[in-house]
Amino acid sequence: MDSKKLVNTKQQQNLIGTEHKTRWQKFEHILDISLQGAMVFTGLGLAVLIFAQVFMRYVLQSPFAGIEEVAILLAVWVYFIGMGYATKQRAHIHGGIVSLVVHDPYKIEMIRFVVSIVCFFTAFVFGCYAAKYGMFVLEKGRLSLYLQWPKVLWTASMIFGFLLMAGYFLLQIVNDFYAMLACKNQISNLENHSSKNTKD
Repeated sequence: MDSKKLVNTKQQQNLIGTEHKTRWQKFEHILDISLQGAMVFTGLGLAVLIFAQVFMRYVLQSPFAGIEEVAILLAVWVYFIGMGYATKQRAHIHGGIVSLVVHDPYKIEMIRFVVSIVCFFTAFVFGCYAAKYGMFVLEKGRLSLYLQWPKVLWTASMIFGFLLMAGYFLLQIVNDFYAMLACKNQISNLENHSSKNTKD
């Protein structure tokens, strides 16, 4: 009877775990689509604005400086969104010298784990400084020169980008930790298997 209860509780725990996974996967999928859509929208908007400014400056001979402000706004947003998305895809610039020097897969996973921790704290610190600067700009009520838009719109892109990076680096820490444990278990299993074969 007790064993049946244990089996039922394990099944319930597995079901809860899969529900949490599917919810997280849905949220991650929605976030991915949102980031991709934002990058496409800001990139196309930036291209349209630059074309309009060139047309107004050289064809109509009447440039509007406000377009340049909006273009810079879109440029910083597409840059910082792309920075966070590149972190999620692990497509950010990194050196591959570790795999050339270190050949032990467990040590490689350990180095990746440590690097993810360092990157997380770096992105978090920069995000805190960006948030502090954003609060300063908001309190001062600074506005853009031509459109008189609040400058916090430009600063918010920096805050969002660094916090997005920090969040994805935190996920990478968890994934690298489990990969490191899996690699260690695999190595220990191979060693046990080889020792059994030598004994036989």
